[in-house]
Amino acid sequence: MPKVVDHQERRRHMTAALLRITEREGLEAVSVRTVAAEAGCSVGAVQRYFTTKDEMLAFALHAVVTAERERLRHIRLDPAGMTFPDALRATIMELLPLDARRRGEARVWAAFYARAVVHPEFAASIEELNQEARENLGRVFGYAESVGELRSGIDHDALARIILSIIDGLMWAILMSPSEDPGVHEATVDAAVRLVTEPVRRIQEDL
Repeated sequence: MPKVVDHQERRRHMTAALLRITEREGLEAVSVRTVAAEAGCSVGAVQRYFTTKDEMLAFALHAVVTAERERLRHIRLDPAGMTFPDALRATIMELLPLDARRRGEARVWAAFYARAVVHPEFAASIEELNQEARENLGRVFGYAESVGELRSGIDHDALARIILSIIDGLMWAILMSPSEDPGVHEATVDAAVRLVTEPVRRIQEDL
């Protein structure tokens, strides 16, 4: 009886190998050959699933986004969970490359951004993900406004773009200066969260 091959599992196994290489050595070290060696399979086996580095990069980004979504699921914004300021801070901090695993993920993002500058299909993928993120943040802002934790009258889409720009900017800063004191980045996040939420806190304190 022929052996049943789980092709998605094979792709995930090879993608995990790609991410390990990226974490250790950066994306420039990734190739069909190095992924095959890391995954413990033949070059031909890798080429059956990924014929180019761009295909590996696209699948790796999908794996990174899936992992990030899973981690963010545990940040709850509701009366039984976190307040809006705490949830916003936790979300930003979770997405920053402050450990080896997340640095590997951020390098995949960085490589994807670089490809997006010159390849429309990569740019379209980034915009699709950014649109999803803005919509998710918009729902969070709507809830926070409804419970008095975000002042009314703010353009939610504009605020979401600002938050995403902060995350992207800090990602690049950390990747370029990995030895910098993490406390600097935490202070930056705290300042951003205060800018968004402090006017509401002051109003509440004055009541």
